[in-house]
Amino acid sequence: MKNKITDKLFELAYTDSMTEVQNRNAYEERLKKLRKPSSNISRITVIVIDINGMKEINDSYGHFSGDDAIKTVAKALKDTLGTKADIFRIGGDEFLIIMRNIKDSRLPLMKADELRAGIEKLGLEADVQVPLSISVGVSFYPVDGTDDAVLLYKADKALYEAKKRGKNNCVIYSKELENEPFMSQITAAESE
Repeated sequence: MKNKITDKLFELAYTDSMTEVQNRNAYEERLKKLRKPSSNISRITVIVIDINGMKEINDSYGHFSGDDAIKTVAKALKDTLGTKADIFRIGGDEFLIIMRNIKDSRLPLMKADELRAGIEKLGLEADVQVPLSISVGVSFYPVDGTDDAVLLYKADKALYEAKKRGKNNCVIYSKELENEPFMSQITAAESE
């Protein structure tokens, strides 16, 4: 009985109730475990995803439609990535993905393109068809940093650049972005 209660409390603490993917608490714990030498993980890909136009969806069709958009994207992430990645909802319309030991740095871009195409096809059923799209930012451990906060910051900075380029883009963090001014998409999403 005690184990069932403990398991349920753990699930509640680390799962997003709306999307049934892991939450930000789980992300922080997972990344710490993966960076330990005993994990045998030599490379980690951190991918931040933002749903474009959520304010317009909420304003035009209501917050239930906004919730449906978030659930639709979460399902698309689960269907596309399966067990090959850890998926987290870290903010209102923000998701984070961790991929392990990806040797080819083009794979996250290919997966991002697959996700973007799939989500665009899905759209959102409201009184009219509402288009859905995502923007994506990517960083790599240990190339872009070895600290959780730095990896998230750099993926978020790449996401900001993707949105600057017209949304529905994917950008991998690079040194060229270091001096670019930016506003954190995660912070902005949490303040809405």
